[in-house]
Amino acid sequence: MKKNSPETKERILQAALKEFAEQGFSGARMEAIARKADINKAMLFYYFSSKENLYRTVLFGVFSEIFGEIGRFISQPLTPALLLEKFPEIYIHFIARHPDLVRIMVFDLIHNPENVTAAMSEITHERMAFQPHPLLEMIPEWHRQGLTSEADPLHFMMNIVALSIFSFVGKPMVEAVSGIQVKDDDDFFRKRIASVVNVLQRGMLK
Repeated sequence: MKKNSPETKERILQAALKEFAEQGFSGARMEAIARKADINKAMLFYYFSSKENLYRTVLFGVFSEIFGEIGRFISQPLTPALLLEKFPEIYIHFIARHPDLVRIMVFDLIHNPENVTAAMSEITHERMAFQPHPLLEMIPEWHRQGLTSEADPLHFMMNIVALSIFSFVGKPMVEAVSGIQVKDDDDFFRKRIASVVNVLQRGMLK
């Protein structure tokens, strides 16, 4: 097996994503990741010097995709209605493509929140050179103009993210209570996005 192989590195990252999703950061084992990637442990440490480095690389790879999509969207002229329409669509489609990410985030936000916080800080500020977007100033201005009911950018965005991510986190609970089995297909996601947008726009637009 050649070293510095892109195929091997990608296989490691996919194996690590599964292991972190199943066990969380603390429970994940480098031996298990190496086994899933069909390489030896020495080769794993050749590519990634530590479990911490591998964990951050996995999250960086996934989050760079969503930050890229969001960045392209918010670079265009925005209105409150457009933001509340398109952001849930981007976010829900993204999580649907990466279901293991939700498992990692939920697991570690409960058991090891400092790992997620540290990783996200590095990803957004150090590795991606993320800077606050004018959107943080636009949201209070929309409120001053009488366009929205929420003036605080933090709660404005948390409302969007919470409804979007609960489409996945809350689904097992709803299935258990209602007895309705949800099929994760295009029809479900289309209807879910429309429902989230409806709730957000009715509740946050004036």
